[in-house]
Amino acid sequence: MKNAIYLATSHDCAANLAGEAYLLTLEYDHILFLWVNDPCIVIGRYQNPFAECNLKNMEEQKVQLVRRQSGGGAVYHDQGNLCFTLIGNKNTTTKEENFALVLKALASLGLSCELSGRNDILLNGKKISGNAFQTTATKFCHHGTLLVSSDLSVMSNYLTPSSNKLASKAVKSVASRVGNLKEGRADITNEMVQTALVDAFNAAYGQTEVTPIDFKTLPQAQENYHRFGDISVILEKTPQFTHSFTHRFEWGEATLHLQVEKGVISEVRMFTDALDTSIVDRAVAILSGAQYNQKALEELAQTSGQADLASLLAHVVSLL
Repeated sequence: MKNAIYLATSHDCAANLAGEAYLLTLEYDHILFLWVNDPCIVIGRYQNPFAECNLKNMEEQKVQLVRRQSGGGAVYHDQGNLCFTLIGNKNTTTKEENFALVLKALASLGLSCELSGRNDILLNGKKISGNAFQTTATKFCHHGTLLVSSDLSVMSNYLTPSSNKLASKAVKSVASRVGNLKEGRADITNEMVQTALVDAFNAAYGQTEVTPIDFKTLPQAQENYHRFGDISVILEKTPQFTHSFTHRFEWGEATLHLQVEKGVISEVRMFTDALDTSIVDRAVAILSGAQYNQKALEELAQTSGQADLASLLAHVVSLL
């Protein structure tokens, strides 16, 4: 068998996912890829970041937004979270075989974990690993997280969107009770888990050398970086959705419906009891075709030159 083990030296999640895509093109029977990321939110292939994330908090605190090619929900990564990828032949590799390898590795560290029905791994009833899958013409890719010592207290800062009303056909995330492996073993480190996974892989497929790799500089990975980490590409791949709200302003009550496609407002409908009914036409004119993001809408509010319209736009911004 021709196997490979790669250990990422970059902590850029988009670069590591681009690297994973590159690994899918290599001719190996089995690949284990281990990677750790700086703080980021990773959304599934068919998810709406506006519905899943607090993009304002993420921008302010420099938390990267990344879209992966596999399905599933939105997850928070930091350097207390070890990511693993197992790649094999799509006709012979199964997720059950992969899960058995991971559970064996954890058991070798004295951690008695179990698989749940949602493709999660639990420790004492808490989710310590979420998993997603991708199949190409020839390969089966299984990647997952292992929460070792992640700062779980900050997850809600980024995974809880504002209380605006979004209607979308995008895949929704499902909240789970999460925990860290350190709750089961206080002295555990990423390096210990990495070693356990490498040992389990070697026991299953034969002794294989670990190769450090920097996907931030590898040309074959960098040419795909935009697919995972370019914000404009991420928003373009967001399924069409509607943002609607009702709010009372000094000039009257208004209900606004915005249809958003590929990160751009494509349709505007507004209902109001305002005495100055021209605000409807003015709102439609200024919002139609505008970029649906905080910066673009703040600029429109500042340059509108009309107090009622500026307050309407400012409220939209507050909900992003």
